[in-house]
Amino acid sequence: MKFMERGLGWLAGGVAATFLFLTFVGGTVSAAPKEVRFTDTHELLRHNPYTGTAFDINYGGNSTFATDPAITDFIDGTEHIPADADIVRVLVGWGDFEHADDDWDWARLDSFFSRVAAEGKTVEIQLLMSESPDPEEAYFSFEYPPAWLFDEKNCPYRMAPYGDGTYSAKQPIYYSEIYLEELEEAIEAFAGRYDGHQAIAWVDLRAFSLFGEWGGWHDGQNFPWPDAETRRTTLNRIVGIYENAFDQTMVTMPNPHADVVPTDPAADTLAKRYTAFAYDRASANGNWGFRSDTVNSGGNWMCYNCPHAQAPWINKKERRDHIQVSEGANWNNPDIMLNNPRKVVQNALEYYHANLQGINNTSFANWNSMKSAYGEWFTALSRYVGYRFVMAEARYNDKVRPGGTFELSQTWLNNGVGFSPKKYPLKVIFADPTTGIESWSGIDANFDQRQWLKGEFHDVVSSFVLPSGLPFGSYDVRIAMVDEAGNPRIELAMPEGANKTYKIGTVTVAAQDDAYTAPAPRNQFRIEGEDYTDAYGSYGAFYPPEGGGNMLYMVDGGQWAEYAGVTVAQSGTYTVEFRVSAEEGNSFKLEVDGVDAAGPIKTPDSGGYLKFRTIERTVHLTAGKHTFRLVKNAPNMWLFVNWMRFTLDNPNEFKLQAENVDSSYGMHLAANEFTDNDGTVGVSVIDTGDWAQYDNVYVPKSGPYLFETRYSTLAGSQPQKFKLLVDGVDVSGEVSLTDTSGVGKMANQDMIVYLPEGTHTFKVEWTDAQSKVIWNWMRFSYQGSFTKKLEAEHYTMQWNVDKEDQWDGPLTGVGTNMYTDGGASVDAVDALDNNDYMRYENVYVPYTGHYLFEFRVFSDAARSFRLEVDGDATIVQVPSTGGVGSFSTIQRWVKMSEGVHNFRIVVEDAPEGSQMGIDWFSFTK
Repeated sequence: MKFMERGLGWLAGGVAATFLFLTFVGGTVSAAPKEVRFTDTHELLRHNPYTGTAFDINYGGNSTFATDPAITDFIDGTEHIPADADIVRVLVGWGDFEHADDDWDWARLDSFFSRVAAEGKTVEIQLLMSESPDPEEAYFSFEYPPAWLFDEKNCPYRMAPYGDGTYSAKQPIYYSEIYLEELEEAIEAFAGRYDGHQAIAWVDLRAFSLFGEWGGWHDGQNFPWPDAETRRTTLNRIVGIYENAFDQTMVTMPNPHADVVPTDPAADTLAKRYTAFAYDRASANGNWGFRSDTVNSGGNWMCYNCPHAQAPWINKKERRDHIQVSEGANWNNPDIMLNNPRKVVQNALEYYHANLQGINNTSFANWNSMKSAYGEWFTALSRYVGYRFVMAEARYNDKVRPGGTFELSQTWLNNGVGFSPKKYPLKVIFADPTTGIESWSGIDANFDQRQWLKGEFHDVVSSFVLPSGLPFGSYDVRIAMVDEAGNPRIELAMPEGANKTYKIGTVTVAAQDDAYTAPAPRNQFRIEGEDYTDAYGSYGAFYPPEGGGNMLYMVDGGQWAEYAGVTVAQSGTYTVEFRVSAEEGNSFKLEVDGVDAAGPIKTPDSGGYLKFRTIERTVHLTAGKHTFRLVKNAPNMWLFVNWMRFTLDNPNEFKLQAENVDSSYGMHLAANEFTDNDGTVGVSVIDTGDWAQYDNVYVPKSGPYLFETRYSTLAGSQPQKFKLLVDGVDVSGEVSLTDTSGVGKMANQDMIVYLPEGTHTFKVEWTDAQSKVIWNWMRFSYQGSFTKKLEAEHYTMQWNVDKEDQWDGPLTGVGTNMYTDGGASVDAVDALDNNDYMRYENVYVPYTGHYLFEFRVFSDAARSFRLEVDGDATIVQVPSTGGVGSFSTIQRWVKMSEGVHNFRIVVEDAPEGSQMGIDWFSFTK
């Protein structure tokens, strides 16, 4: 062995660190696999199935589907669906396709669907099969159940009050056998012709007195059910009619808005309504979704303590298993839409997690006016509604042989707020780099992106056996998510794409291949505190100061919040991070499927009310669906939970608890009174000459590692020093642990060491210590190279911390304008006032370590901003750069862990009248 030490002192977020390299000479090194990484292109994705922005094609007025001039213009080619609309919503009445009993007319619907398919769109069919507003008086003129149902079939009905009660609607008695039999016949006929049609996204099950706005807002509590059992069986039967008719096409079940009625013992709570009105049956069908009327700006849509909030309640309960789609109100409504366009979008994205959002009743005439009125918020909605897949990184053997194996290791993100309800396998293509002609392709049928959610990353390995006759040569490697026929179907947020196929690198086919071993898969998922599916005593609260949507609030012992239907992708040991604001001595527990998973979790003082910090615990989870529950232990102590993040043990990291020695000399191994944020005890009474040894420590691969030492000291202590030996070799030099200003005030001492792959003996020898340090653990994280650049204007959300619910015009938050930097035109975020912010979510970081952040800025005065990573802030000082448009690069070191993070830039300390702009920022390892 040969040792080489290079002193590379640097400053990392105020923490002094040293790089020491240990070089091992001899042996062979396998060829490194190809490694590629990608950043979200920020482009708008169009025409992906089951997601996007909605376009209401119906003209309104006194037109039905059969007579609507807008639909006629579309069918004859005079009008076209807007390019920036994804799913067309159309109202179709029963009488539009069954003019008389068993007299079916499909011609207009056939023509309509053909035109939709030709333009590459899909349709939400809102089948109107229930009450029939008076065409002379009510706003909607459609004949829902046609006249023959009442006049010829003698279906019983009542004249039900409609809207504010001024008008009446001819409403069938839903439990009538005549009605149910004719309904079943009509739905089966419609499904028999159109189930699985390529132009149909889903069929919307509407009204029936209790489903959706017709029921909830107008007549949901007044229908004359003879008893609760008749109601339950009738509504289950109606759901069953749709369920039996549509095998392929999705059905969406409108969320109810009707108030809970205390005098209705079968439905006097939200949970009882869920069963009484057949939502439990709908949720049992994996091919169904849910829809809400209406997501708008009338307030915070996610009402946590409203007794009537059935739509948010079902949304939270079902959003991990069923896509959620939503409507807005009329696009130009001055009270609940145009008064705050940002709030409309925030409600749809951050609270409802919509796969589809509509801004209603534009038709062709008002679509462009709507886009102009909503500005950047329509664009933000289009970008992040539904799913948005990007391959963050991939590794593969880039030298393969005919008849050999090609393995592609992938890490995927979903940067949208919804998810894909369908599976689209991954196709890998070797293509001629000159002609683009495919030479080979394979499909990974096990690739399954269903229910990949924001805040997670997913590792996938796709393995293929190559044909023995594959010609030698160099090929482009391309990927695509494909449909059942093998055709590319999903547009990805990735560069170098054409026809939904994306180049990720190159590969050489030769006589000999390079050995490749796929890395062990990793997993991370996140649960927002406010996204509980059931709760007792605890509830959601708005706007944690550090951002992140909303939060959970608990105060009394015994209160709990439950999170059902959470998918754990892989079995293993997970680190759970709890982002909490709490008092010293507060405590709670985490249950998984009813079993305490981590013991009592005691909280430190987080720094004050609504000041957050992260604490950790370790739990073992098995793959599959689970129910998580937070239970408050300590009484009369406030506790806020912003989020929880679960990270599977990283195969490229390992941690040694200081007390878990194989042998030692001196020191006290169980300092139980001094626990860290992760709940582990420390080692104390450490003096010069003491040592601790750890046998059979496995290092996963050779290379540089971030070596973190977790500790605290007595206030006023001189530096306590040690060195780390690996197999008797000093790999660290003398490490100096500086004063932390008190026991329990934890700090990390970080440095880089080089470690060889394999099993080793680690030994810590204390060279200068006087019983003044509490030593908790050591962690080693492999260090690779990485850089990512984000354009400042590519934020996920922006506004002002103090004005979350306000609309003072488009510049309530930030603006974006064009400038010149180095002779090139650039877009920079400007109009930056105090407490304005930009949020950048779902940023993937491949290695734990210290990153150099660089910001390209201009400023006409000295000022500062906060860079927050998952709420933890680093102050970035901005000098005067010479004036507006005079750009300069400023730097700051920030430590981050491997995984998915949310960044926020918050302006502070801005002199009145000063101007600042940010073009881009990057971070490099």
